[in-house]
Amino acid sequence: MVEQHIYTQVNSYQVLQRDFSTDSALVKQANGIIQSFPVGGPYQINNASNVLVGDIWVLAGQSNMRGNAFYVDPWTDPPNKKTYPDYVNDMIHLFQLNETWNKGTEPTHRLDQSIRQVNYDISDPSVSAKSYHNYRGVSSGMAFATAYRERNGDVPVGLLPSAHGGTTMDQWSPDLLETTKNPYNTTLYGAMLGRIDKATAGSRKIAGILWYQGESDAADTSLASQYKGNLGSWINTTRSKLNNERLPFVYVQIARLARVQNDQYEGWNQVRNAQRLLNDNDNSDKERIGAVASIDLEMDDYIHLSAKGLTTVGQRMAITATNALKNKASMSSPTFDSVKFEEKLAARNGNNEIDTSSKYATQVTLLVKFKNVNEWKFRDDGVFGFTLHDSSGNLLQVLYKSEIQQDKKTIRLFLTYDAQNLDTNNLFLYYGYGMNPVCNMETTEGMGLLAFGPIPVQLNY
Repeated sequence: MVEQHIYTQVNSYQVLQRDFSTDSALVKQANGIIQSFPVGGPYQINNASNVLVGDIWVLAGQSNMRGNAFYVDPWTDPPNKKTYPDYVNDMIHLFQLNETWNKGTEPTHRLDQSIRQVNYDISDPSVSAKSYHNYRGVSSGMAFATAYRERNGDVPVGLLPSAHGGTTMDQWSPDLLETTKNPYNTTLYGAMLGRIDKATAGSRKIAGILWYQGESDAADTSLASQYKGNLGSWINTTRSKLNNERLPFVYVQIARLARVQNDQYEGWNQVRNAQRLLNDNDNSDKERIGAVASIDLEMDDYIHLSAKGLTTVGQRMAITATNALKNKASMSSPTFDSVKFEEKLAARNGNNEIDTSSKYATQVTLLVKFKNVNEWKFRDDGVFGFTLHDSSGNLLQVLYKSEIQQDKKTIRLFLTYDAQNLDTNNLFLYYGYGMNPVCNMETTEGMGLLAFGPIPVQLNY
């Protein structure tokens, strides 16, 4: 049994990470007495006020985690309608990028106030544009903390922001600790570890890491092809650095990119599928690692989610993070299970008197099954996001309808009769193909379907 950490230094507004076996934190008082503080607060500890005992979650990745959403809707008259709720709660605190604890608020990330040089060395508009935070910067952080508290007995939450826009897995590499001068000041990974050290008074005790990154790797197929291995290695190394081999890790599968020249689709497919596979069959630690979807959510520009979209992401991450604490993280998001070819005679006049020799006599379909689906949310606007492609990526125009079935858990894809002319060894199913697909699959619990593909499909005519 691991001995419970004893805090010897506490600052005002600090969140002390609870020990999950005791639901408390141990603090050495000024008089030398070690006192146990149960989950909750605020506490006055020595000279520190408003101290909480709860769970600390790191926010890491690139701009969609850093937060890029507009504060207000400019199309209202006057344009003052906030696009996100006021998450006012004294039980949510933020380790700001000036590396002091305070009450939680949006924006969670003020890179222009960072004390680490790396946030000025790597380009990010929230640093270079002085008026940036007058207009945008909403993240998923406060939405996550609010939803997480609701699911975990109102436990206090500490958010530790550490994301930076436009960054790749290479720029987040732990290897830079060994090859860079002053890495805790000049590398993203080192800066994150440095903030964790400072926020936890050197204990490195946190509840877990929230990660939203991959768009920059998707823009380069050579980086995209290595993404799964790089992210898996990153998780393992970080767990080792933080001395917690089962540290929960919740990440967001990348969303969309809208651009005129849609010629980089393969990298986006590769990164999304890598993220899906890490959640599914290639995840050696399914209980503590889980993904959430974002491909179905509203956006504010060509690549960034809106405040509404990020609110949903925060809520989905809260569900998955809660499940991670219960050792079932990968069971949170709906994900692909199987696809089966089926055909049936189309009955007429209730007597089934049909010329079965006619190619028009049957309906041919693909029945798609999923894991982790309680019930699909009814779509009166139709079901979107499923497509069939050949190995070169060409769209095969044989899918004309998609429907949620009566069990409310499976999807049936209807194919045109000339699908029988396709090369069945060169047919692949996707959900969320390419850079800017239209997808809308969501469960009644609010969890989006993870994008997937390529999935080989056999048409057994």
